[in-house]
Amino acid sequence: MSVDRPESSNHPRLLFSVDGTRYELVRKLGRKNNGELLLAQRRYAKGPAGSVIIKRLSRPVSEKQQQRLKEEVQLAYRLDHPGIAKVYQLVLHGGLPYVVMEYVEGRSLETVLSIAAMRQRLMSEAFVCHVVSEVADALHHAHTRTDEHGRPLGIVHRDISPENIRVGSNGEVKLVDFGVAYSLLPGREATTASVLRGDIAYAAPERMRLEKVDHRSDLFSLGLVMLELLTGKHLFDLDGVEQAARAAGPASAALAQVRCEEPSWVPIAEMAARIERFGPEDVERATQGISEPLRAVAHRALRRNPAERYQSGLELRDALREFLVVQGRSYGRPEAAREVLVAVKEAELLRESADVIEPDVFPEEPARKTEH
Repeated sequence: MSVDRPESSNHPRLLFSVDGTRYELVRKLGRKNNGELLLAQRRYAKGPAGSVIIKRLSRPVSEKQQQRLKEEVQLAYRLDHPGIAKVYQLVLHGGLPYVVMEYVEGRSLETVLSIAAMRQRLMSEAFVCHVVSEVADALHHAHTRTDEHGRPLGIVHRDISPENIRVGSNGEVKLVDFGVAYSLLPGREATTASVLRGDIAYAAPERMRLEKVDHRSDLFSLGLVMLELLTGKHLFDLDGVEQAARAAGPASAALAQVRCEEPSWVPIAEMAARIERFGPEDVERATQGISEPLRAVAHRALRRNPAERYQSGLELRDALREFLVVQGRSYGRPEAAREVLVAVKEAELLRESADVIEPDVFPEEPARKTEH
């Protein structure tokens, strides 16, 4: 995601009006491959105002882009879970489609990782268990949706990453952006085989091999997020993984024709090689110093073979919640909100000009070792 400096104005600009309800621009948040994100105020003719996120496509708008946005909304309407940000409606105005979505006041995990790095101390294991178990529960809801006839919709998010997980100001955890999700909804536009959508740094091995993905691919991606929260390191950015990939040479020749819709911090061929070469020994090294039960969870979540991973979001959720019970920890939304707030204050004290801390919603992109 390419993020702009938030832009705001003392004079709210009307974006559009629907049945007497006004949507006024507060600031531009940034751009993703599937649209521009705006923070807006929704003002009813009678009643209080509230904040919403609006996604709009940039001109010129192709039929393919409009179809994708419609599919995103149709899919989102079928998801009703407290851990998934809601999509309210699709509005056509001035020839452009706008999607009105729930505003989650708080911070993305991408920002939480940056805050932890700035204060030079990781978030607690209890925080990680709370966040990841909540996302696993939300994913299970999405993965098990059926149509009107009880047939599985086969939903796969395909873009589980720190950027798409938000911790609200009250400690609630929300999964956002099903814009690149796969499903079996009738009329769904098939993704071109040679195009990888979403952040490939969190892709499962089978996805990088251009093989069929399923719900277990999302759980692998969530395992990568979990390991990064626990260690402050991305598994595919470890020296051992990088060196093994370079020693093994280039990845499959089939990837020569593949392109990514979103930029990654390493070229696609190199990322594919890293994903192809990592093994349990890399997970073992990365998780040194972590509680043994959580090391076991990370190992299982990050198995190369989908059959050896957790087979459902509920299974992963329960493993993490059991860890908290065994530890005698009562950890929920209040504790998560408090821990993030303390981390922000500590980071601000250590770094006076903290550009990566979100002024309101989304952060600037944090830099990795190589160009993002």
